[in-house]
Amino acid sequence: MRKANPKDLEQLAKLLDGRGGSQDKIAEAFTRAASLGVTAKLGPLRPIQTWTGETAPDLRKRAGIMRAEDGDPTGGFLWAGFSAEDAALLALNPQLAILAGAASLADDGKFDWVKRQKGETYTDWQNRMKSDAVAKITGDKNMGEVVADYYDLVEFISTAPTALFKGGKALWDLKKYWGPDGKALKAPGTFLAQMLRGQGSTFTHGMARYGGRVGRMMPPPLLNFLAGNNAYAALHGGKLWAWEANLLKVAGPAARLQGAMGGGGFSRFAAGAGATLKTAGWIRGAGVVGSVVATGVGAFELYQKGNPVEAFKKDKVGYAKDVSGVLFNASLTAAMIAPNPWTIGAVAVTGLVYGGLAIWDNWDKVKQWPGKVADAAGKAGEVISKGAGKLADGAKNLVSKYNPFD
Repeated sequence: MRKANPKDLEQLAKLLDGRGGSQDKIAEAFTRAASLGVTAKLGPLRPIQTWTGETAPDLRKRAGIMRAEDGDPTGGFLWAGFSAEDAALLALNPQLAILAGAASLADDGKFDWVKRQKGETYTDWQNRMKSDAVAKITGDKNMGEVVADYYDLVEFISTAPTALFKGGKALWDLKKYWGPDGKALKAPGTFLAQMLRGQGSTFTHGMARYGGRVGRMMPPPLLNFLAGNNAYAALHGGKLWAWEANLLKVAGPAARLQGAMGGGGFSRFAAGAGATLKTAGWIRGAGVVGSVVATGVGAFELYQKGNPVEAFKKDKVGYAKDVSGVLFNASLTAAMIAPNPWTIGAVAVTGLVYGGLAIWDNWDKVKQWPGKVADAAGKAGEVISKGAGKLADGAKNLVSKYNPFD
């Protein structure tokens, strides 16, 4: 009968290697001893330092197994090596939760592939689980590689062309800005807003004409809500179109105007924030929010990869691509908020670099994938038939192992 409480084991692990725990205190003692020249006196503590580093992860693993036994969907992920925060996110995927939970309960070494690898993000882990599961079930490594490459290529197709397009367009916009006409810079992500106002370049003249008709059919408040209110944009620099305005500089005049009318601190803030939101419009505002989220997710993925030097050595092109992707989304966010030569120039540089690195990183997969698919398709019938038999046998063994009436 189990007498341990998983929360107690996790708390004990935290006391060992958490912030301010035993491991930190021993390390601090060695640091102070080194400064005093008496490190040798602490020699007997070195085995304890090693023990804390090994025991804390083992305690968390055991706690994860206990949670899985109790039906907690995070248990398998904790056993696989994820933090409690990551486990809570991954537990939203019931298929992966079942897989990780079953692996933790099997505990026979056959499911070590489920465990998280060093520097592996939870997105990478999810994709690897899907591909490795296919390879294990079918007994065909090539089929697993087809699945893995599919996820990588879907990401590549959804990001690289967009980055290259936005980077190239940013260069074109800068050329027009510095040209004899001195065209104003427009915030990225406002194409639809421009169409609804009947505005666009020579390349989109037909779409702008049709979009303008749609916009004129809308009630003016709705059009202003979607495309941004030009009247508020005029508060800064006499801008005619909302998508040309620097949102950071729109709030100030509105707040000062409210203050001149006797408004207090809160009313001035509300006036400035309201002017910013009304100038941006829903289309531009949604783009800013989406870009901020993409930047945050990308930065978190980089953080999960661990030490930047080690991560770069492990996969130079892939890590450089991920870094450039974060910088691209960050510059895109800045340009959406404040379109100027600096932010648009940053979009041009980071977009072209990110797109180029994405192509470089995936080029071999692009070339090899059709052949892998053809090979997998040729073996599909035989492999799936064998895999189904193995899966059925595995299911019987698992039921037998945990069936109290067997």
